[in-house]
Amino acid sequence: MIYTDLIIEAAKDVSIPCKSYVQKGIAVDECNIDKVLSRKTGRREGKYITLSPTPEISEKSISGVIKNSFLKLLRYSGIHEGKLLIVGLGNENVIVDALGNEVTKHIDAGQKNGYYLATIAPKVQGLTGIMSFDIVKAIVENQSPDAVIAIDTLATNRLERLGKCYQLTTSGICPGGGAGNPQPCLNKQSLSVPVVSIGVPLIISVGAILGRHGKVAGYSHYMLTPRDVDSLVKSCATVIADAINGLKRQHV
Repeated sequence: MIYTDLIIEAAKDVSIPCKSYVQKGIAVDECNIDKVLSRKTGRREGKYITLSPTPEISEKSISGVIKNSFLKLLRYSGIHEGKLLIVGLGNENVIVDALGNEVTKHIDAGQKNGYYLATIAPKVQGLTGIMSFDIVKAIVENQSPDAVIAIDTLATNRLERLGKCYQLTTSGICPGGGAGNPQPCLNKQSLSVPVVSIGVPLIISVGAILGRHGKVAGYSHYMLTPRDVDSLVKSCATVIADAINGLKRQHV
């Protein structure tokens, strides 16, 4: 089985209700998975928004649409104001896994007119000896945020989507899932507060590539990244951070 975190790719294999539209020149796909569909497809229940900007779209426009998507999913989760805990998942020492950490470096913590932002980068268990989930859970219990925004690298099964789209969802996120090393999931059930996650697909399995050429897909445990992954991580992190910082200026 070739794994993908992207719901728009999974939707091609199973019947998942989605609607497509364009916002500020960016293609947007919204998909919903209810409890019944979650059991049928194995995908987590929630609302998913995937943004697929073309190269000519400015980073400012992308950030604006991401901010609007955050607001839509927060309101869908019943959150209209309060404190947001921004969690940057991953390993800052491995560039393809450093997206979440890179975002937290650019978060303007505190509050102006909108949401109050707090941020943490829990790193990975190999560095701290503590699972990311346990660190985040303890901080949530201590700080009582109204919601969590989690950022992590995603996996795709389409080469053309590497570094080219953003997925947001209310279903939460399971660190390490795309690399075949899943950890406990950060979601409303486990943290007792709504979780909105965002990620960018930056890894693809060799099996996904070979499988499309009729070859034996026996290499799914080997992962590839774009050659320019370092610049992709930095640019995507800036775009996401600008969107999150924009929530502080949002009148709610």
